[in-house]
Amino acid sequence: MKRTLYRLHMLTSSLRIVGDAIESVALPWSLLDTTGSLLSIGGFALFTHLPWVILPPILGRTLDRTVKKVRLAFLALILQALLAVLIVPLSSNVPAFYLIVSGISALDILHRYYGFSLVASMTLDESELQGLNAALATVGNDVSLVAFPLAGFLAYRFGIRTMLLDAVLLLLGALTLLPYLNVEVKREGTEKAREEKRLQISRRLVVGVLASVLLFNFALGSFRIFVFASLRELAKGKVLYGLLQGLTTVGSLVAVAGLTYLARKRLAGLRRPLIAGMLLQSIALLIVGVPAVVALFPAVFLLGFGGELLNVSFDSLMQKFIPLRSLGTVRGVFDALVTLVIPLSQLTFAWLIEKGSNVLNASLFAAFIAFLSSMLLAFTLFNSPEARA
Repeated sequence: MKRTLYRLHMLTSSLRIVGDAIESVALPWSLLDTTGSLLSIGGFALFTHLPWVILPPILGRTLDRTVKKVRLAFLALILQALLAVLIVPLSSNVPAFYLIVSGISALDILHRYYGFSLVASMTLDESELQGLNAALATVGNDVSLVAFPLAGFLAYRFGIRTMLLDAVLLLLGALTLLPYLNVEVKREGTEKAREEKRLQISRRLVVGVLASVLLFNFALGSFRIFVFASLRELAKGKVLYGLLQGLTTVGSLVAVAGLTYLARKRLAGLRRPLIAGMLLQSIALLIVGVPAVVALFPAVFLLGFGGELLNVSFDSLMQKFIPLRSLGTVRGVFDALVTLVIPLSQLTFAWLIEKGSNVLNASLFAAFIAFLSSMLLAFTLFNSPEARA
């Protein structure tokens, strides 16, 4: 039954990615056409990210409190579909527009956490967790390559009405879950329960791992600033930025393909791919500050490659060692902190560059922080008897 739910989650996640692409293109452009002000785009970004600061711990806790998690995923998709329809006639009402955007973003959190908990309930085996998460990431990256150009074309032709297609996709995703609303998502059997209890790690180790990853994300958040600093004086900077985004996705696809292969051979552990991903992204930070546009291409490829290794392995690490009854809450707290750390990082490094700091020196400083946090996490994971269990 869980395998069926997993395959359905791959489907609904794919539909959500298409919807995300539509929302990320159609909504800000509609807002800009309505207001004519770039400040409105800043407001759109604020209300899109605000739920990720406030709600993840609450929504994660809500998911943890029930074993019938499919119902929450179904509810999230249905409500998102309703909001996608509602925003079309209210697109000229800016306050209502912002509130609806926040609602869509909040419900997306709930759907993502459902999938995160579903995978965690399926197995405690490291290679199997890596394989399941890598498969989800592969599908997501494949769909993204097609979804964003398609969303741009549809938004150009139909404007805000493209959100009606988003609503249809969300509704279809919800309907696929309808026969499974009473299915319980939990770790079943006494053997799995005993294994879960054995693998539980101390709060101190959890805090150490989260602190290392948050410090790393502070360093990595600067990457986008360095890219813009290199491209802002170029006449075709926007075109190059689009190409770089595509190359980042290619790097991600290569990484998840490798993880999927290793998982099938039962060679995909958790710690080594995670640390390797962090080190590769640290190297990307070193390269991105080089005062030559050509350096951006290997930098963004390594960013995507290392980022997918890190994200998939970190998800698997949490799913294995955090008890299912508190997994959503812990993930929610982490996501809320990361959402705060990344803009803080970007503001800090943007301020340093605007005040006259050399881009290369700033990227070297960011790479040093990233490397330091990578070594701290490696020391924590490879020397803790709990994490080696």
